[in-house]
Amino acid sequence: MPSSSEIIAKAERLLRHRFGGVQRLSEPERLSGSGSAEVFRIRVANQPLFPHRSVILKYVPETGDILDDATLCREVAAYQFTTSLAPQHQPGPTLLAHDITDRLIVLTDVGDGDTLASLLSRPDPTARRQIVRDLGVALGRMHAATAGREEHFRVLLSRMLTAHPEAEAAYDLRDRSLVPAIDLGTDILQRSGVAVPAAVHTLADRAVRKLSSTRARAFTPFDLSPDNIIATQRVKFLDYKWADFRDVTFDLACVIGGFPQYLGTQPLTDEETDVFLRSWVNEVRTVWPTATRADYLHSNILAALVGWACSSVALMHYGSLAGALTALDTAALDAGDDDQDAGEPSELLLPAADKEFSAEQRMMRLDLYETFSALARFAALGTEPGDGCVAEFARIVSARLAQDPEA
Repeated sequence: MPSSSEIIAKAERLLRHRFGGVQRLSEPERLSGSGSAEVFRIRVANQPLFPHRSVILKYVPETGDILDDATLCREVAAYQFTTSLAPQHQPGPTLLAHDITDRLIVLTDVGDGDTLASLLSRPDPTARRQIVRDLGVALGRMHAATAGREEHFRVLLSRMLTAHPEAEAAYDLRDRSLVPAIDLGTDILQRSGVAVPAAVHTLADRAVRKLSSTRARAFTPFDLSPDNIIATQRVKFLDYKWADFRDVTFDLACVIGGFPQYLGTQPLTDEETDVFLRSWVNEVRTVWPTATRADYLHSNILAALVGWACSSVALMHYGSLAGALTALDTAALDAGDDDQDAGEPSELLLPAADKEFSAEQRMMRLDLYETFSALARFAALGTEPGDGCVAEFARIVSARLAQDPEA
């Protein structure tokens, strides 16, 4: 791992090559980053060829995790794509320079702002409704502005992979892992003594199909983490390492599901969910008129939410998606073999009274509890014949995961 001074020196050379002149960077302020990334806000000495007075440096070290190490080319292509949008449509910072070999990205500084995580932790319900409304607007504008522009993103990503062929074999492993992760999740639940009703299987299958569906596709960061979303004058998305064009209802389900795989935010209430969806629909209604149909929208989000919940079970069981892929035969996964062994029942899904869980296990169970509780509440709002069955299934799972055995 290079020191901060070495990272800054590399950034100076990179900016000098990109913009000319003599770039002087100083006063590094370490910011919170995603995963193993090192992120700094840096002051820039005044000079005419470079108008920015501060920039953000993001250094992404290799970790040895095949999924993590494959993200950099995708992230740079995503920033190239969003930077090409009109300023009013850019969902996050602008890409200034990058170097894949040095694993360094230089971005514009979007300024100080509160993270979504801190804003949602506030007890004021009026303030929470406002940030949830703002989040719905920001997601809707991003989706509406990028719908139909997938070919542009594919060209940028293809160029990046052509220039760095070592990344090509693994760059889409995350997407390819999601399908088996959803299937594995339902299998692990059943092996752990949870009856998975036909309605849940149907929705899980639908979630798998939605991952490759050409309907309602737009640019999405996909893993929406509240600590990588900030509110300044408007909501900005900061992390694109898994960004791509996908079915947008997975973004909606991620928010409604309490941000699966992220702990620390109080899940949305039914009222907040309604505020969030109304603000999103208002931004996309001209692009996807069917989104204005409440029953249609609920049905599609519910399928995506089942996908999030089931894939989260697999992720927590194996520790990571890379771990899940290691546990299975990759060739069989690509062939869609449904007979793969998902392993033993998951200890994580045992009732609270049956085992003394470690602190790490309790954290993972809490994350799953929040996701399945959100699934139960959202399914109960539906009017389809199987929605009540899905809600009851989710309540059974969340009851197992409740920290209090009496819950």
